[in-house]
Amino acid sequence: MRRPTRTRRLSIAAIISSLAFAVIAGAGVRSVWIWDHWYFKTWKTIGLSEGRVVYRQMWGSELAGITDPRFHESGHTERVDLPTVFKFSASSFDFDPSRPGGLRDSGVWIPLWFPLLLLLIEPVRWLIARPASAPAFPVVTDAPQA
Repeated sequence: MRRPTRTRRLSIAAIISSLAFAVIAGAGVRSVWIWDHWYFKTWKTIGLSEGRVVYRQMWGSELAGITDPRFHESGHTERVDLPTVFKFSASSFDFDPSRPGGLRDSGVWIPLWFPLLLLLIEPVRWLIARPASAPAFPVVTDAPQA
């Protein structure tokens, strides 16, 4: 198997991936103390809370025709248990299960270490790759001259 070379594209991808890693890691550390949620469409949010990425959605007949004017919310986190930072989870909650079509809230929580590991793929590939100026056949070119 041949090692890849450090091309310009690989170097640019590694730099961008490293910068995204730093930004997201910083936001993840901040999310331990302060949670942030961004609203998109109606009654859907994505955010950072307790070191995890959160996606939540609310739906039901009670929300029909009501638009949510908020775009961003943030606040202080009460208390974070360390095991929750490493845990994947999903939940669904009915506010009034006795009524059909009542208000329902569901969410998915993904620990931030998972997307951060994915962002490290390109820098690791860059480290493994040989420089573009390296000789193609080092065994032949380094042979002693008689």
